[in-house]
Amino acid sequence: MKNIGIIGLGYVGLTLAVVCLEKGYNVFGVEIDSNIKKHLSENKAHFFEPGIDRLINEYSKKSFRFADKFEDDMNIDAFIVTVGTPLIENTKEPNYEYLKMAIGSILNLYTGKELIILRSTVSVGTTRKVVLPLLAQISGKSEDDLLVAFCPERTIEGKAIAELRELPQIIGANNEEAMVMATEFFGKITPNLVKVDSLEAAELVKLFNNTYRDISFAIGNVFNSIAQSFHIDGIKIIEDANYGYKRSNIPMPGFVGGPCLEKDPYILTYRMGHSEENEFIINAREYNKSLEDKVVAWVKKMNMKDSLITISGLAFKGEPNTSDLRGSNAVEIAKKLKAAGYKLVLHDFYAKKNELEELALGQVCGELHEAIQNSSILLILNNNFQYSNIKLEELITSMKTPIKILDVWNVFACQFIEKKEIKIYNIGNMDMEV
Repeated sequence: MKNIGIIGLGYVGLTLAVVCLEKGYNVFGVEIDSNIKKHLSENKAHFFEPGIDRLINEYSKKSFRFADKFEDDMNIDAFIVTVGTPLIENTKEPNYEYLKMAIGSILNLYTGKELIILRSTVSVGTTRKVVLPLLAQISGKSEDDLLVAFCPERTIEGKAIAELRELPQIIGANNEEAMVMATEFFGKITPNLVKVDSLEAAELVKLFNNTYRDISFAIGNVFNSIAQSFHIDGIKIIEDANYGYKRSNIPMPGFVGGPCLEKDPYILTYRMGHSEENEFIINAREYNKSLEDKVVAWVKKMNMKDSLITISGLAFKGEPNTSDLRGSNAVEIAKKLKAAGYKLVLHDFYAKKNELEELALGQVCGELHEAIQNSSILLILNNNFQYSNIKLEELITSMKTPIKILDVWNVFACQFIEKKEIKIYNIGNMDMEV
């Protein structure tokens, strides 16, 4: 196996592409998004990921090509589908239109002998019930004779390239031949392979991984709320509960978003019907989402409607670093505050300025010192490491008193400012009078 076709060069597809190139594969990528293609034509990614631009630049003139579609005479050994699975907004059901379009893109090339690898997150049974029938229709072969594997992507943004080389790769297949081919392919990328019993088992692994994380974070957020109902700092008591006690690993409270965790619980529960399991999973997801409204309520409680608000940390997470605004709780908070009539200034260390400006939520500043000028409220909404390089007392000199700071992740925890006109809150005490 030498020639790989990757359908979708977004975050999942492009990170996999560069690692495949590094391991000696020839990669042809199909992408229709003009912004992604523009960046690739300049030998760089459309997102921040350590090391990716170097690899694109190294292989762009050797073994990496991309275009809107596959050429009719191409010789592709394996097609890898990496397109996203968005949710239908009103129903929260998975939308498989991108997946079906991806399958349609190989219409003129696919013979039924090539390996098909799915990395898109789907509900249990989708590979067998949706993808296999489409491939059989295109190829004219029976579903049993096709070569299909479901091999979920499980990397974390900011460390994706390193994790692709190291993380165990889950492999589920529809028959033994497909399993052998998928194992051969991923065996060159990572030494750690986990062969599961079916396509459905592989689909479920990905959904379990992300839903587990969502639920575990919800526990930290619920405990934080309970602590504050007793007028006890939630962060402090969780730290105390975990300290030196191996049987306790309660997550710190905070936002839970991003392009996966915000939707995968809904994909897992799709077609499960009303059940206790379904209710448990969705309640955890909605509780994490409710943290946005708690921050908005905190701002309103300040009774400073005419004050300028600076929001820093718009990417959905700060550690590891990412520029990704998809599924960002901070972006949703900004939207809700703007709708409530507040005037906003936006800042992020890695998010692209044009993407922030396209949100049309307020002025965008590249430097935090510039962004907080004349603001009275500062919201720090992710935990980017660059906050640790900032002296808070110097930062706020250009703000207008009285000053209210909500440092959600407590990034300025070690910097104390004892001035009556300045109050600093974090997520562990935002519902308490401090």
